[in-house]
Amino acid sequence: MLDLILRRLENTIIALTFLFITLLAFANVVARYVFHASFSFTTELVINLAVLLTMVGASAATRLGTHPSFSLLRDSTRGVLHKFVIVIVCAAMLTFYAVFLWLGWDTAMNQLQSGRLTPALQIPQWILTMGLPVGALLGTIRTIQVAVIELRGGEGFQGEEAEALAAAAALEADARAADTAAATPKGADRS
Repeated sequence: MLDLILRRLENTIIALTFLFITLLAFANVVARYVFHASFSFTTELVINLAVLLTMVGASAATRLGTHPSFSLLRDSTRGVLHKFVIVIVCAAMLTFYAVFLWLGWDTAMNQLQSGRLTPALQIPQWILTMGLPVGALLGTIRTIQVAVIELRGGEGFQGEEAEALAAAAALEADARAADTAAATPKGADRS
């Protein structure tokens, strides 16, 4: 259940953030060429949204198993060495996320206490800065989740595409079994 909630949260944040970045950049380009003026706030928003997108994207990459260290090191080891590599990689990732969580939170709280506003939009800067610790928190949760699954001997990196392919294969197998059962008359000798 937690995985489903986190997956939907990550996917929603990624999709909306990417949509807003694209729309803002496009609007700014149109404004420059049509009106010969740019929107001053777009750079401010695009940079902060890119930070959020990067951090939540890193969390999703961990969930999907597309994080380079996991795929390279995990696939090249077996047995005890495999578990050791999982622990080392996860410890390094947790350290990375902990630093970003701490620095992001500290920066946001300093901005909140100082009352700092963004230059163009004049909104509290800490609101935009919270993308860093929120993304780091999601990455921490995903790293722990994947480490536990991998250390228990499971496959922690089955992405949505792999799940969909497995479900489609199961449905196809069920359909073939139903077709075979329907093609065989009841009471017919099956020898």
